This record gives sequence, structure tokens and C-alpha cells, in this order.
Amino acid sequence: MRNEAPFRLSRRGLLTGVLGIGGAVALGACAGREGETGTANAAAAGATFDGSGMSWDRFKGETLNLLLCEHWWTSAVSKRFAEFEALTGMTLKANTLSEDSYYQQALVALSSGATTYDALMVGNLQAGQYMNAGWLEPLDAYFGGGDLVNTGWFDPNDFFEPARRASSLNGELMALPLSAEAGVVIYRKDLASQAGITGFPTQESLVDASAKLATSMERPFAGRGRRGLDIVWTWTNYFLTQGGEFYAGDTPAVDSPEAVAATELYVQQLLNRYGPKGASNMSWLEATGSVNEGRAALYTDASGLLSVVLDKSSSQHTDQIAVSRWPGSASAPAAPNYWYWMAGIPKASRKKEQAALFYAWAMSKETATAVSAESGSPSARESVWSNEDFLSFYPGDMSQEIVANLQAVQPERVPYARPTFPSEADALSLELIKVLVDGKDPKRAMSDAAAAMARAGR
Repeated sequence: MRNEAPFRLSRRGLLTGVLGIGGAVALGACAGREGETGTANAAAAGATFDGSGMSWDRFKGETLNLLLCEHWWTSAVSKRFAEFEALTGMTLKANTLSEDSYYQQALVALSSGATTYDALMVGNLQAGQYMNAGWLEPLDAYFGGGDLVNTGWFDPNDFFEPARRASSLNGELMALPLSAEAGVVIYRKDLASQAGITGFPTQESLVDASAKLATSMERPFAGRGRRGLDIVWTWTNYFLTQGGEFYAGDTPAVDSPEAVAATELYVQQLLNRYGPKGASNMSWLEATGSVNEGRAALYTDASGLLSVVLDKSSSQHTDQIAVSRWPGSASAPAAPNYWYWMAGIPKASRKKEQAALFYAWAMSKETATAVSAESGSPSARESVWSNEDFLSFYPGDMSQEIVANLQAVQPERVPYARPTFPSEADALSLELIKVLVDGKDPKRAMSDAAAAMARAGR
């Protein structure tokens, strides 16, 4: 077992420091920044990529404009921009914005067909809108062969296979996945042991575990309950693992027995009975806070949030944190929800090949490993998860549990690619909150949710 290493860059640190947040329903928390590059050793950069078999200097003297969102990947990779500039002779000009500002800027630039940006990050929830609208350049011609990028060296198959599917439209790659998260069970192993809890064989067992923990803690469970994607993101883990599907054809199907069972389990039992008071106001930030402060011992959320609960500056219990892969249900195998950040090329860009060359560097195994080993950023490249320096961020068997989840993701079952899903998810969340706050019957709530989603999607 590896010794635990403190996280050098955490979400809580991003909130209180100079960075914003970029994870599974995140918060923008800082002003924009433009033109940051950092320093690098040019000789070392050249040596690192000598074996790529690529002509890196073919666009020497040109400038590439990037639109980036504040994120730990952005912070770490931007420090290495000078390496790319030394390798290629190009100049990078990056406009790095807080999340809310980034989304607004990306929407305006893409929808107007502006040529302002040559490459940009793509948010998980917005990817479907961008792809379906034809705003992104298909990438197979750049990363699936040809003389620009050496496919054998770049190895696009090293990205987690579910992440590649989520980044594609009709089988064609539309973006490159850069970070990957999936639902996990985070728990206090000391308190679990004291309560006689030896594992979580099914998600139904989470209720039994909460009941055991409740003998020594008033509210042992933590989870998101806030309106919008917060409560829906976590609920989706339970829903899919009950065997539920969001739609039957184009008709919302959240009035199914599986949806009712997921609502009874997560909202009625775990959140309402064993969760924190005021759970309907809780995002991931408040939920992780209850774990860090010792008020909760069991928490189901995105794997990327380990950076918060393992942050020694905000928690006294980091050496007692453990992780378990998402459990199956009594009736279906595990199907954890997911969250990816991706990188794409605007269809209107006049420098598509230049942007592809940048991604060949920025998202190569070499750069991805260096960036993740420095920051702990949960890379979408599978090979990074075997790097010893990177694994120091995930002590014990955490990485094994997380990788198992990332491999189990079924992106086709989560309708992020559906352009109307944001408004439909909001309609669903309102009914889930009525169960949580008002005690509404889950069966009736899910029937009303299906009708509300249908109206929201028109």
C-alpha cells in the first residue's frame, strides 16, 4: 500500500485560491486571464518528443488562440505552454475564464461562427449541443491517420473507451476527452469498521450501512440535493443501476418502476432519513464539507471530489478515507454516472491543423502524464492511471476502484448529448426535491417528472 500524499491542488483550494472549479457540476470563482504561458526547458521538451515521428515545426511563426476554462488541468498544462512554443515555433494565446464566463463566451463564439478561437475546452453538459449543432470539427481526419499526427505514437485508443464514445457523434470523434470522473462510494473506513460494515455489495446496502452508522452519528450520509444537475447527477447513478432508462424513444421514461426505486433509495431513504439537514440546498461543496468536518461518514458522488476529502488543509480524517467502486443493485449491474471535460476545434477555425497539432502535444501520453502527476487531475488517458507519481494522489486501492468505475461507464444511457436535457434535468430535479422536502410520494413524483420533462423538451 502506498503512503498517502497530500493533494497539491484541490477543489476547495481552487475555490479559495486563484483558480475556479471544473468538475461534475462546478462553480466559476475567478476572473479571466489571457496570454499566460509559463516557463519550460526547451531542450528537455524537444527530447521528450523526439520519438513521436512528427514534424512539429511545420507551422512555425503562427499564433494559436485558445479558449480555456479554469480547471486544474488548465492550470497545470498552461505552465508548460512554453514547451510547446519551443517545440513548434508557434505562439499560444490563451483566454482562460471562470466557468460561467467560459460557457457564455464559448456559446457566443461557436453559435456565431466567429473565427476568434482555434481550439477550446468542451464541457460535458454542453458537448451534445455543440456536436449536434455542427459547431465542432470532426477529429478522425486528424487523429485517425494522415501525416499530421502519428496515430501510433499518439494512441487515441489509450483514452478510456467510454470517454471516447461520449466524445463522439454517430461514431465519429468530435472532441478529445481530457479528464474523467465517475460515481463512487466515499466512506470513513474507521467508522465503517466500528459499525461492522465490510463492504457495499449493492446500492441497497448503502441504506443498511447508513442505519448502522446512525447508531453513533446523527446524520451519517452525505449527498447532493440542490436543484438542477446537482441532485440529478447523483440520482442518475442509482437510476441507471436500477436498470432505468431516461427515454423510451423520445418520450421521458422516468415514471418507470426503476426510477421510483432509485428515488425511494437515494432521496427518500439516504438523503431524507440519513442525510444532512437542509440537503435540498447542498451542492458537492456542502456535501464534501460535511465529510471533512466529521459530520458524515458515507458519501456518494463523483470520483474527482476525492481531491476535496483528501485535502489535509480542510479535513482531519484524510488517513481514514476509503473508496469503493459503484455497487450494482439487486436487479442490475453497476452503471455509474460520469463527467468528462473534453477539447475540441471550432468548425469555423481557420487553423484546424494547427489546433490538432496543439492537442497532439497537450493531450499526448507524455504531457498528460506530466500534468496529472503534478496536479492529480484525473486524466481520461488510461495509461496515466499506472504512473507511480500520479498514483500518489490516490493512496491504497483507490485508483483500482476508480478505474473500474471509469471502465464501467455507459455514456449512451446518460442523455448529455440531448440538446434539451439541461432544461429537462431541471424539471426532473424539482420533483426529486418535492420528495425530499415535502414528502411527496415517489411514484407520483416520477409520474409528474416525466410529464414535466416532456413539456421542458418541446
